[in-house]
Amino acid sequence: MDQINAFQLPGSWYKGALHAHTTRSDGRLTPEESLAFHREHGYHFLAVTDHDVITDLSALADENFLPIPGMEVSHGRNAVGQSYHVVLAGIRHLTRAHYGVPIQEAIDTWQQDAKLMFLAHPYWSGMTPEEIMPLQNLAGLEIFNTSSHTDLGKGMATVHWDSVLASGKRWAGLAVDDTHGINDDAAGGWVWVKSESLTEAAILDALNQGAFYSSSGPTIHDFRVEGGVAYARCSDATTINIIGHTKWGSQRRAQPGTIIHEAEYKLSGHEQYLRVECVDAQGHVAWSNPYFLA
Repeated sequence: MDQINAFQLPGSWYKGALHAHTTRSDGRLTPEESLAFHREHGYHFLAVTDHDVITDLSALADENFLPIPGMEVSHGRNAVGQSYHVVLAGIRHLTRAHYGVPIQEAIDTWQQDAKLMFLAHPYWSGMTPEEIMPLQNLAGLEIFNTSSHTDLGKGMATVHWDSVLASGKRWAGLAVDDTHGINDDAAGGWVWVKSESLTEAAILDALNQGAFYSSSGPTIHDFRVEGGVAYARCSDATTINIIGHTKWGSQRRAQPGTIIHEAEYKLSGHEQYLRVECVDAQGHVAWSNPYFLA
């Protein structure tokens, strides 16, 4: 991920869902019904990512809504015996990886066809930072997966994210639904992408560069590091966390019954990276991508 600050880029913000299942695998809605649902709920783009099958609804695109072809693939086994799951977007053909090859070789094979790839639900999959750290050619990992959260409370993977960031990996963090329509696992996590156009190439390029933030509710208006100070501004929040590696960072909390909209943190000079989390009164969170300082 390049050092890009989405909040300082030209363009518009586009809301997107990047992990959704339909009747083409194990979801309840048809692909067309999923498209209609996301359009009605204020999304600008959607990747339908059924298991091991490509869904391409790009013929239904218009100036206000962009379907992106996608799929979710699984391969191999991690240390606890679960498959690695990877979401692929911008894909219209898949070169299959041979059974039994290492996960990195599989990722390198899929890279021939996919324009965006990221690691799915690492907490749900029982993955450790040591397993995640060697992986290359992925844009990032899911830091919040709504379905994993509503199924059994294993949707949050910011600890995995911070662990690999502290070890030097420049990965973005993505909030998704992984919706199957089985419970309230829809419209719970999304990305806001900064792009000059609502086109597949522009959106996927912005995602690969980290020109977005993720959310399950709040809106981040600004996050920057200038003159030795990190500054964040967001919608109504009760807590704003500015997070770095180990002990570096700060938390600002609103007084009971009040809200806050901004926070600052003076750099010590030891920070490797900083990112911001804005938490609202309902416990919903927005996550910026990291700003790298080392």
